[in-house]
Amino acid sequence: MEVPVDLNILNAKILTGGKLKEGCISIDEGKVVKLGKEPSRPKSSQRIDVKGLVVLPGLIDGHVHLRDMQLAYKEDFYTGTCAAAAGGFTTVLDMPNTEPITDSAQRLKEKIQSARSKTIINLGFYAAFPSTFKEFKALTELGAVGFKAHLQLPWSKLNLEDDITLEKALAEAARLGRIVAVHAEDRGMVETAAATLRNSSKNTFSDYAKAHSEECEVKAVGRVLRHLGEHQRVHFCHVSSPATVNLLAEARGRYPYITCEATPHHLFLDAEEASRLGGLALTDPPARRKEQRLKLWEMLRSGLIDIVASDHAPHSRIEKERDNIWETPPGCPGLETTLPLLLTRVTKGELSLLDVVKLLSQRPAEIFRLASKGDIQPGKDADLVVVNMKQTYRVNPTTFHSKAKYSPFKGIKVVGRVEKTFVGGTPIFDGGEITATPGSGHILQFR
Repeated sequence: MEVPVDLNILNAKILTGGKLKEGCISIDEGKVVKLGKEPSRPKSSQRIDVKGLVVLPGLIDGHVHLRDMQLAYKEDFYTGTCAAAAGGFTTVLDMPNTEPITDSAQRLKEKIQSARSKTIINLGFYAAFPSTFKEFKALTELGAVGFKAHLQLPWSKLNLEDDITLEKALAEAARLGRIVAVHAEDRGMVETAAATLRNSSKNTFSDYAKAHSEECEVKAVGRVLRHLGEHQRVHFCHVSSPATVNLLAEARGRYPYITCEATPHHLFLDAEEASRLGGLALTDPPARRKEQRLKLWEMLRSGLIDIVASDHAPHSRIEKERDNIWETPPGCPGLETTLPLLLTRVTKGELSLLDVVKLLSQRPAEIFRLASKGDIQPGKDADLVVVNMKQTYRVNPTTFHSKAKYSPFKGIKVVGRVEKTFVGGTPIFDGGEITATPGSGHILQFR
């Protein structure tokens, strides 16, 4: 007698193996067990008919700030992972700049404990470089995906301004098999320029952009490369300058494990528009000129940029509307807008669905060593997102599941809506509503 599987997803257009195929996805014990035509599907305890909609592998975001802890008024692990689910993301990697900062085993334990009862998706954690090299091992034993090196702000008690210390930290992470994510802006250049502008009462988005110039990014990237071992894994976050991407492209022959990401706000937002929006559009690095943005698109399509990450960084509306640009925290919510923005480019013929899956699922799974994710195949985790490629609407931040009810993309018309999201074969988002309970997700522990 045939033993039924847990779930059959019927009438799906499945993007798998680089092709869009019509059929059924059979799921059992959280895994995809079979892809096939409807007549050959196994019996199942449950059936869900997606009525011809497209099913993509669950999205993976390698760069989010879910806040929580003492910053829970901005976002917490429940609201942040709900936002992820609504945006089609089934796995996210959280950055360590919470309060308190995640720079020790004790701090990571506290974060995991808080997240375990709240997350509804797969959630992994970065750590900041700890104050001692002994603590590196303790953080990896707790399953941290890697370490975040913020070269412009002193997240770490290690003096990363010192070249020898930076080199040792990169080497220690590599010895322990961990990736290092780098925020590449030269601290001295930013601080000097910002002080000069502030002392001259300069207080606009353009002034902020001058302090956080492309040259600051290029210099910081070059510095990391000079202190990098050939087989070390380093991922450069939110590249905003074509000059940075060119520098990394030239370096890949010697450093095959370096990768980089672009964000939606650098791909879709011009400096001119960001300047009009002011603090609501302020990010680090800030939006660049139109010609730089368009060049980033060329580099994304050519494969020089590996992935797209949301850099979801929510703040309260009051914080984002401060009069002083220098006191306005950089960052904006992005988990619920990243996929529809990219799908809109698919409908315009500027990207393919395969491109989107590569940027948001396949390559992130490879870079962050999530072997069971990134594709819809037998044996892979049944993390899935169902999208309606014909649904047109305007971005409305008041409907966000994130606590941050603002967006630089407010009012923009997009095509492509997330209809359902599954984690391990369990529906967690359906028709605009969260269907999962807090704590039903999983804490990822990297070994």
